[in-house]
Amino acid sequence: MTFRQRLIVLTALAIAATVALTSLAVSQIAKHELLSQVDASLESGSSPYSRLLSMAIAPDGSHAGLDVPVTQRMLAVANGHGTAYFTTTTVTGVHIREYVSQSPSGATVVVARLQPTDHALARIRFWALLIGGAGILIAAGLAAFVAAAALLPVRRLTAAAESVAATGDLSERVEHGADDELGRLATRFNEMLEALEESVGRQRRLVADASHELRTPLTAARANVDLVREGQLSQDETRHALDEASTELNALTTLVADLVELARGEERKLRVEEVHLDDLVAAAVERAKSRAPEATFVTSLSPTVVDADPVLLERAVGNLLDNAVKYSPPGAPIEVSVRAGEVVVADQGPGVADEDLPRIFDRFYRAAGARSKPGAGLGLAIVREAAEAHGGTATVESGAGGASFRITLPATA
Repeated sequence: MTFRQRLIVLTALAIAATVALTSLAVSQIAKHELLSQVDASLESGSSPYSRLLSMAIAPDGSHAGLDVPVTQRMLAVANGHGTAYFTTTTVTGVHIREYVSQSPSGATVVVARLQPTDHALARIRFWALLIGGAGILIAAGLAAFVAAAALLPVRRLTAAAESVAATGDLSERVEHGADDELGRLATRFNEMLEALEESVGRQRRLVADASHELRTPLTAARANVDLVREGQLSQDETRHALDEASTELNALTTLVADLVELARGEERKLRVEEVHLDDLVAAAVERAKSRAPEATFVTSLSPTVVDADPVLLERAVGNLLDNAVKYSPPGAPIEVSVRAGEVVVADQGPGVADEDLPRIFDRFYRAAGARSKPGAGLGLAIVREAAEAHGGTATVESGAGGASFRITLPATA
């Protein structure tokens, strides 16, 4: 049974129960009102609906008039030990209503046939059942119509989910117009598909770009190794080929590490702790000096504490320093400063062209002037993702005097 069918059945059952209880209540109220009218006529001694009959009962139990069985309760009234009362009984197959009250000689029993009352109650029950049954059928039809209209967004959502599952097409969207709970559900579903489509697109682009970038160092390293294996190179040529293969493999190792870091993306679990940003940057500068002894660094490091993952943050700062070393002219100082949660690395290189500024932090993006330099265009992408992972930003400013890269993080008081 589908959800729509269950909704229709449950709605019909709820309406049927309501109609049944209402009909029962109407029947009981009608019965009470009709008996109240009969009782009033018995008590007054006259009735416009039926002929009233009476019987006198002496205290010793003898009676005259109707041949109605004398009960102990009637004798109690006749002897002055009971109060007047109404009761319903059946005598020789006739349904009657009795009113027993005290009289000077004992008790008086006034009787009325209930046939008209029973007939009226039967008619009321008949019409209650007929109208109630028709109401239930009409309500079931209306419930089916309402369920179809109310569940239309659900059917659209189900169709979209089934389409995505069957085709893998993440561009599927659910049409909706209402701003109710189902409309908001459809909106969230569309947002989920959009985020998933974007994530899958990023993964596919990453794989495509990575395969392209990996091909170059692998091909170069393999060519050099094949030349060595052939044994036709001199000793100096062999050493040179092995050095080139080692360089390509080092570049490949760095590239793979960068790819792994980027592939983790939002799934990265930060190990956040209190970090003295000035000390972290000072240590990163020392490591950069060891990798590039010819570079000159000028530092201005103010004490700053941030809540961050020290490993990821150090990786980002190291990438900025390596980028500055790559583009700085020989002997030109690289200025590194830390203040109020900001790390600024400024070089005196050619700067960043205006057309490259919007994409400088994109994965695998390399400006025209950078394509002759080593690297795969992943370092600055890691810088941006590291900054955003900590709730900060990564920006660049460029001019005639070089480029200035800035990481801004929320500082801890």
